[in-house]
Amino acid sequence: MQLPSPDLITPNIPATQTREPLPPYLMIDLAEATDPLGVNISEAVGINNKGEIVGYEDFGYFMTRSIYWSPDGTASLLDTLPGRNSSRPYMIDDNGLILGWSALVWYVWFGEFQELHMNQTAVIWENQEIHNLNDYVTGGDTLDLYHTRDNNHAGTIVGSGAPFGHIPPPWWPNGFILDNGTITDLGAATYPNAINNNGDIAGWTEAGFTHAHVWEDGIPINLNDDPIIKANYSQAYDINDHGLITGMAQYDYSLLWEPTVWKNHQAIRLLPTTSQYAGYAIAVNENDQVIGYYDDLLTGDWYAFLWEDNQIIYLNDYLEGSGFEWIYPEDINDKGQIVGLGYKTDLGYRAFLLTPAIPEFEMTIQDGKGITALINNTGYAPATNITWSITVDGGFIFKGKETTGEINTLDIGDTSTITASPKGIGLGLFLPLPSITIHLTCAEGISIAKTIQAKILFSKITIQQ
Repeated sequence: MQLPSPDLITPNIPATQTREPLPPYLMIDLAEATDPLGVNISEAVGINNKGEIVGYEDFGYFMTRSIYWSPDGTASLLDTLPGRNSSRPYMIDDNGLILGWSALVWYVWFGEFQELHMNQTAVIWENQEIHNLNDYVTGGDTLDLYHTRDNNHAGTIVGSGAPFGHIPPPWWPNGFILDNGTITDLGAATYPNAINNNGDIAGWTEAGFTHAHVWEDGIPINLNDDPIIKANYSQAYDINDHGLITGMAQYDYSLLWEPTVWKNHQAIRLLPTTSQYAGYAIAVNENDQVIGYYDDLLTGDWYAFLWEDNQIIYLNDYLEGSGFEWIYPEDINDKGQIVGLGYKTDLGYRAFLLTPAIPEFEMTIQDGKGITALINNTGYAPATNITWSITVDGGFIFKGKETTGEINTLDIGDTSTITASPKGIGLGLFLPLPSITIHLTCAEGISIAKTIQAKILFSKITIQQ
């Protein structure tokens, strides 16, 4: 979702708050990696489960250029389509595929006023190389594709377009589904914003009123029909595989729009009715963690939040000592990492990463005489009291069927080696190939497991791809 312009909103962050003990999080200024690239105003809008992040630099007047951050924190600028001068990503999936748009933006002056012209094209970046999504269309309905908003594991893409000949960007676009090259037109004034791995789509329509919708098996369901929503203004922004939908709704004509979650098509009002608010629930991960932000209209205080298990954690509380005065969260991955836009008094508007301060394991397995695993802590905290096991199933193993051990501490960035020396015969001739499972867990509750198939001839192990 496009955030309100920071030039128009200066949040008032409450100075003191009484809170439950905070889970450990670490605030990272992503703009430190883009400063050497000459980027002035940056915003992060998407993060995948590998820690890859996308965002953009905002030049104002709808002029933007796209940015990619790798998991190691380095940043690079993404290309625009030839003949275009602006681009903007919306998301990055776990394969590194980036979805967004590229555009030619220009203005025509009429006296003291200028008219915006914006010729947008839906694009993808694959291996950080830009491609026109229209080139991948092979059939179905006829639309000129302008935006790509989201995709799922099956590769189905949702976004916005319009019939050919319309002057882009259309203020009443046609939502589309692109599935295996075939376009399905969802109709005029439809805004599909997210799709889950079940093929369910969250978004909204603007047929007279703005109403949040979910499309299930191609059938639109009006989420604004919930009885507790008494006004005609709601939007849906994200949906996970459990069907949890995030967005906003106006619960009464006397109120503004509030952060809202829908579960089983029923609206859940996240905030107490003791005040009045304006805000949004922006994104949800597969752990049903919801991020968003709101303004308390009675106190004037601004809050960024994480909603989980019907409880709100106020992300404002992590800003102390970070230099950030306030933040807008934009996306959250399944690891609980949050990205968005923040503001520092001395440096201005900057992209941020708010990450759980926990360890994370990366495992590399090597064969040869025995089996070896290299364990690297790629997280943001040391791992302690690590227990590990290497187990062989299948074949005829007469020694070392299971090996266990412990690692006292694995600091951030450090690597430890674990080994096992099973002996036996397992060639897959008369019995299935042996499988070798390597598992480890630490006191911080983080674990990793990986299973490979291998041929075993006495002490020699050969991994099978």
